[in-house]
Amino acid sequence: MRNRSNQPVSFDGGKLEHIELDPAFPVSDSRYNTRGEHPDIEPHLHDQLELGYCYDGTGVFLIGSKVFPFRAGDAVLINTREVHLAKGSPGGSTRWGWINLDPLRLLADIPESCGGSVKLSRCCGDHFRNVIDGQAHPEITGCIREILAECTARKAKFRPMVRALVWRLLLLLDRYYPETESGNTTKADISGDYSRVERLVPALNYIAGNFQNPVCVAHLARLCFMSEPNFRKCFRQAMGCAPKPYLQKIRLHAAAALLRSSDRSILDVARLCGYNNLSNFNRQFHDAYQCAPREFR
Repeated sequence: MRNRSNQPVSFDGGKLEHIELDPAFPVSDSRYNTRGEHPDIEPHLHDQLELGYCYDGTGVFLIGSKVFPFRAGDAVLINTREVHLAKGSPGGSTRWGWINLDPLRLLADIPESCGGSVKLSRCCGDHFRNVIDGQAHPEITGCIREILAECTARKAKFRPMVRALVWRLLLLLDRYYPETESGNTTKADISGDYSRVERLVPALNYIAGNFQNPVCVAHLARLCFMSEPNFRKCFRQAMGCAPKPYLQKIRLHAAAALLRSSDRSILDVARLCGYNNLSNFNRQFHDAYQCAPREFR
């Protein structure tokens, strides 16, 4: 989710970004952007680990088949080969800082006995929560914020400082997200059959930009140059659910982000997130979060 400095490679409607890093210090420059509710970037993936920190705003992050709400103070960690897109809440904007790096090369001289924490297999796949809650894990999000600050200010000794911070980040991830608790991460989770997701990029992009409006599955299928039955089959295989439940998941997470960060009425939140029937919104929200919208707030 960064501003691009390298030429992206097209793949079936999406973007694969190749990021050149200095072999002596494989960390990119820090980058910052502010975006509204309609992203100016397509769902994409890249070949280096990406760290992001949200300074302002709320919204939802779409990462592969996963959907996460985010707010200011949260951070995100996106491994390679995970298609992703962030969208701000309706009527709002978000401000993020981003950086890409290769931790294996950056920390190549870490003693072998400590090297297990450099492995990032726990940080991808269906069971990993890429968006890190800043209130639940301030030590992790704060570490990512410090890495961005060091790479922005570039003061004396910033390189060893960044190395130390990245090493600390990986140790914290190892502490709070051990592989034994990540849902039995499998080789399939790590490598990812992202070719199925690639075919759906036009539909995912459309859903992200229009979830507050009625969405027609037949139109999504046409965007992907598929018949509707084939589209439904491919969508379920790639995203783990049918198009309508996926759309509902995005709407509910967007509503949760608005409830946490604004004083809009429940009715306004429901309407902004695509619900014209308040009782239907309340019922679906309760099913997803085990509490009513007012209690959640």
